[in-house]
Amino acid sequence: MLGSDRAATKGLHLHNSFTFWINRLASQMREAFNEALTEHEVSWPQWMILNVLFHELANTPAQIADNIAVDRSAVTRLLDRLETKQLVQREHDGLDRRSVKVHLTRSGHALVETLNELAVTHQNRFLNQLHPTELRAFKGNIQKLLKAVDIDSTQLWKHV
Repeated sequence: MLGSDRAATKGLHLHNSFTFWINRLASQMREAFNEALTEHEVSWPQWMILNVLFHELANTPAQIADNIAVDRSAVTRLLDRLETKQLVQREHDGLDRRSVKVHLTRSGHALVETLNELAVTHQNRFLNQLHPTELRAFKGNIQKLLKAVDIDSTQLWKHV
């Protein structure tokens, strides 16, 4: 049996799986950033919410959920924690109590500025391993792979 035929009958070896290595990289990046965030008593999912509010990409729980790719019930629990920390506030519409707008508080806004600087430093720790040409190609390849599952990041992901 030839090597490729043998591999086909045995299936894909875990360490030859792009899914395995991409997941491992994402996990390591998330864990390292989470560790840096602990000093500020914020988690990765909480930072994502604070960040989309800061950049005015969302102002309702549903919009937040869509922006950070987390289900709405998880967003509600995260908002509860952020509200307890006085980093966000929720306002109910006077006419429709089901309608909720979410805003950063002053302390939330100030914290996000600090956390975003931390995020840039963290991201650069990894991306500085690539030459600028490699980085542009890497971004383009990630965007192509996302299109395979009907995710178009080109409008949101503009800079590297």
